[in-house]
Amino acid sequence: MAVEHGKYFISVDGDIITVKAVGAFNSEGIVKAIEELESVIESFSQKKFKLLFDYLETEGGTPDVFEKINECNIWLNSQNMVAKALVINSSTYLAILENRTPARSSQNAKSFNDKTSAINWLKLQSQQANN
Repeated sequence: MAVEHGKYFISVDGDIITVKAVGAFNSEGIVKAIEELESVIESFSQKKFKLLFDYLETEGGTPDVFEKINECNIWLNSQNMVAKALVINSSTYLAILENRTPARSSQNAKSFNDKTSAINWLKLQSQQANN
């Protein structure tokens, strides 16, 4: 059995689910992270939620990681996700992510350089969703 590479931390604050990814991921590592994320989202029982992905300490992933991320995004598109913010400081990694995960294109998503701006934007999306 292959060893998982990449660490992740998932936390919830109100209706914002934060996923912090650290290191370089392989397929086994990303599958474990996605399974936990899906479990957290399912615990919302179809209530609206927002996602914040913190990629500031991510070093990338193998090609199959992006296939798994795209599959997760296809699933997310069928959930009650209001918005998704990415905190990322590598334009190269963002370009790879956008290119390899086409399911993201239909999402209300935006990338940021810092977590505070991302959270403020997500909170605005909540207000707009409630209007």
